[in-house]
Amino acid sequence: MRIAQIFGRYVPPAVKGWARYRRGLYKDFFPFGTAMNGQTARLEATREIIHKCQIKTIIETGTYRGTTTEWFAGFDIPVISIEVHSPSYEFAKRRLKRYKNVSVRLGNSVNVLRTILSQPEGAMPTFVYLDAHWENYLPLKEELEIICSNLASFVILIDDFKVPDDKGYAYDDYGSGKALTEEYLDLCNVGPLQKFYPSVPSFEETGARRGWIVLTTSESISKTLETIPLLKKVDAKNAPN
Repeated sequence: MRIAQIFGRYVPPAVKGWARYRRGLYKDFFPFGTAMNGQTARLEATREIIHKCQIKTIIETGTYRGTTTEWFAGFDIPVISIEVHSPSYEFAKRRLKRYKNVSVRLGNSVNVLRTILSQPEGAMPTFVYLDAHWENYLPLKEELEIICSNLASFVILIDDFKVPDDKGYAYDDYGSGKALTEEYLDLCNVGPLQKFYPSVPSFEETGARRGWIVLTTSESISKTLETIPLLKKVDAKNAPN
């Protein structure tokens, strides 16, 4: 019997997520390929960031089905992932239940970040993966401001971001003032940012070839990031067009 026949026209979000999880289709568990859109260079760069920067906690916004979250779980450090879409949350919660170091939170990423970062962690290095932007929902400015005002030691990786000198990397553009570019970062009240882009050209990357950027405000972390060959630091005065 179909779920709609049981519940009528309205199917509770929890049931939608549960049903999609239970049917166990590969496309539901890996809707965009493997972790981080199947981009192996980005995955390896992230692995080096986590190890070299001695990351102690991972925060992710935009859990969706938990594909990347599951990859983060393998580092055996605390992972907090935030999802606003109830069916996706229910799916990911079930998928990630066996990982004791993972906590999936339901809610708007801005509100949840305010809650979990209300008590600054001092110098504890945190890796923050920002991927909650979707269609008309773009909380990135608020996310960045909360992170930069509450964490003393962090590395941020933003998915779907424009790589200025490589058009082969796709990025999100939601209209005027809502394109994920360096100009957007200029609108954020976050102070000076150290910026890093992928050094691997798009034609050598695998998977969806979505653009990304790495940010920090820490000079010491920036020095560490400079030792990672898969990252390319961009001097603000000489940024590519």
